[in-house]
Amino acid sequence: MKTLEPHLSFLPERIREHFLSQFNALINYSPTIGLMGKTGAGKSSLINSLFQSPLFPVSDISGCTRQAQRFTMTMGSHAMTFIDLPGVGESLERDREYHSLYRNLLPELDLIIWVLKADDRAWSSDEQCYCFLTEQCGYKPSHFLFVLNQADKIEPCREWHVECCHPSPQQAANLRQKQIAVVDAFKPVNPVITVSSTERYQLPLLAEHLIRALPTQASSGVARQLNTTYRTTAVETSARNDFGQCVSELVDSLVDIIPLPTVVKNAVSAVKNTLVSVAKSLWNWFF
Repeated sequence: MKTLEPHLSFLPERIREHFLSQFNALINYSPTIGLMGKTGAGKSSLINSLFQSPLFPVSDISGCTRQAQRFTMTMGSHAMTFIDLPGVGESLERDREYHSLYRNLLPELDLIIWVLKADDRAWSSDEQCYCFLTEQCGYKPSHFLFVLNQADKIEPCREWHVECCHPSPQQAANLRQKQIAVVDAFKPVNPVITVSSTERYQLPLLAEHLIRALPTQASSGVARQLNTTYRTTAVETSARNDFGQCVSELVDSLVDIIPLPTVVKNAVSAVKNTLVSVAKSLWNWFF
């Protein structure tokens, strides 16, 4: 914070404090990610493999008689939350119940990770639930990231290269067909990633796409929690750029929202690039 303050010295104290308060809130933003997928898809094992600390159950969230489970992860002063949402593979007669639950929870979520089993032959219940969330609950397709998990179980499963942790040519071809099937079924905005959490297959690629799919204010907090193996240069660069964009928008809000004299507005605009550059240079210190 002290590194930024000299660049804000020309601002009235009230405005300077407002900026620093909003900047502090950005640094301490706590992301919330929803988890969807049938029982057995490997949601918990995937998250536990991807991040530094294991999922820790906090509470159940009721929607009539149905419940969602809330989990938290904490690293130092940074925290993030996962909410395991029910609904996949259950009767559509429960729609009204789930509508109440989703209506309360969806606005809280930065993203939904939808985990599918790579060796599943049909995802009709997943498709029905996805249509319910997007068409009836109004959740945007861009806020979903589809993951094909358990790639090592795709046929012919005996051909999986255990030592190298990657599929055989025939398995790879079958996995590509599964990806195409997911795209055809769900029409996702974000790429469909094929992984194996137990074999650590393509988890670095998943980490990169996860950070890109998140809203700009959430990506740094999620990157902070990733297993260090998957906190790659690409991941950090993407999150750092998102952080810079958020700082830029914060500066713009001073100009557009707060009533300032023209000379002060011009001065704020003039130092915006400097503030963004300094903030990005300190990203590793903040996160």
